[in-house]
Amino acid sequence: MSKRTQLRCKLQRLQCRLNQQLPRSVFENVPGDYETAFTICEKDGQLCRGSQAAGTLTAVSLDIGCPGGWKPIGVAHTHPKGNANPSDADVAEMKKLRLKNMCISVPSGENAGELKCYKVER
Repeated sequence: MSKRTQLRCKLQRLQCRLNQQLPRSVFENVPGDYETAFTICEKDGQLCRGSQAAGTLTAVSLDIGCPGGWKPIGVAHTHPKGNANPSDADVAEMKKLRLKNMCISVPSGENAGELKCYKVER
């Protein structure tokens, strides 16, 4: 198996793990009336929530940070009363941060409960 194929498989497994682990653990008790965000951190195959921030109904600013020994691998944030599709601003910010993984959750409104994770190409 080529290194490129190995890397592609590793990224696919990570996306699958993000979709499986994040809904159960890191979006619990997230308020639905304003955007919130947190850093997705990884260590030894485990995921945890890193630095967190709360914003307005349409925006949030986050300083990327993880506990000691953990590595930032992405950002998760909410779209209150919206949908779980990334906006152009979401994608641009992920590219600026040089992070490849983004998850979006909808805590309230018509699409409440929707959660999607994406790999952002640079």
